[in-house]
Amino acid sequence: MSVASLEKFNKQFEHTGPRTVSEILAEERAGSFAFYIPTADKLDTASLVDRIEACIPSLISIAQSPHIVLKDEYKQVRTEKAANLTPQGIRMTAKDPKLWKMKDGKLRPEYVYSKSREDEYNTYENRVVRALIDKIVRFLNLPLEYAKDGVKNLYEAYFQHSALNKFDLVKLIDADLYKASDPRSFNDYKKLFYLRGKLAQLRSGAFYKTMSQFPLFTGRPEVTNLFLHNPDYRNCFRLWLFLDEFNAGLSLLSQEEQRSVYCAFISLAMISAYVQLGFRIETDASVGKIDENFSLKGFVLTNEWFKVTLHAEPGRIEVLVQCPKIRAQQTTVIELHTNIAEQYGKDNQFVVSLHRTDYNDRAACVVPGNKNSLKDLESIVRCTVFTFEAKREIYDRLCLICGSNALEDKDYFYRCDDCGAVYCFLDDEHVWVNQFNVLSDRGEGTL
Repeated sequence: MSVASLEKFNKQFEHTGPRTVSEILAEERAGSFAFYIPTADKLDTASLVDRIEACIPSLISIAQSPHIVLKDEYKQVRTEKAANLTPQGIRMTAKDPKLWKMKDGKLRPEYVYSKSREDEYNTYENRVVRALIDKIVRFLNLPLEYAKDGVKNLYEAYFQHSALNKFDLVKLIDADLYKASDPRSFNDYKKLFYLRGKLAQLRSGAFYKTMSQFPLFTGRPEVTNLFLHNPDYRNCFRLWLFLDEFNAGLSLLSQEEQRSVYCAFISLAMISAYVQLGFRIETDASVGKIDENFSLKGFVLTNEWFKVTLHAEPGRIEVLVQCPKIRAQQTTVIELHTNIAEQYGKDNQFVVSLHRTDYNDRAACVVPGNKNSLKDLESIVRCTVFTFEAKREIYDRLCLICGSNALEDKDYFYRCDDCGAVYCFLDDEHVWVNQFNVLSDRGEGTL
């Protein structure tokens, strides 16, 4: 779901010229731009399923009876067991002195080169067919992701379900969740799942295992007589070309492009969240294509209390929040995580990931295809400017997070020695919470 929805988010920028962030947010309000993008209803997998289904019988036929060539080999066998001596074998025997021994006063060959014929599976076309089986398996992953995303379930809707109890889920659940399931997506998923099962059988068969012993074919196949004239091999060749064309139409993102697009998605969604909180854009920026080195430098939003400056680049967003009235500021570093093989960094307050995260105070999986994950991102935005009404005359003595009276007055802010909370008053009636812990027993969870 994550990569598929990110790909669709990127497509909103492919055929447009540069736009300012303000213009993009105006399009969002008008409904022509979106941060939440369901992935199930846009990818047409019918032609893909039909073409692969049509080729399955040919793949099975080749696996059961592949085209082979007879390979002539000359092997050393004992003279008395030689069954097929040819002029070439006799010449090879005569030239090899190691085979000759003296017996009864005469020089005789103890071994001779005997001709044998063996079936040779290692042909160009068979290597292409073996590679095609792997290609189809890899290729089905994205359509399966699209199709399955159209069938809603509770665990997919709430990424952190394993850390919530039943009462929490009942409070959080969207009553319209299951209404959004698309029967067409389920039908597509069934067909794709069936196809993957057929391919799994082919990969466990004798043909695939035999061909796995030979060098793997790479590149684009070329036309041969067998691909032209044998119906089964011709179907496989045509399917390879079709998959290449279909793949080109999807414009799948590379790892570096994912980093750039994800940075754009998170940055723009954060700006949208700030605007919904009542901030206005003071210093705008132009956005063109987002799949190559997206960045924002010195993007500024303001409200009655704060000036918020965003600096974004692939892998990292830095949020500087300044309160001119009390001359205080705070920097929040958000790490953007797109490569599941890499570990989180340590120089950050939050981690926002394209993939599932552990349940803690500082990490969240946020993707365009999950509406609830966008709410997690909005919560991170709120954490940077977390303010509410509270009387200074009370909470300059008692911690407003844990209620402890072990509160230190640091002139510009207050710090609780018991829970580690940090906050400062914007005036006598309003407080800005800079930091507090919730899941302190699970790591360094801070706001």
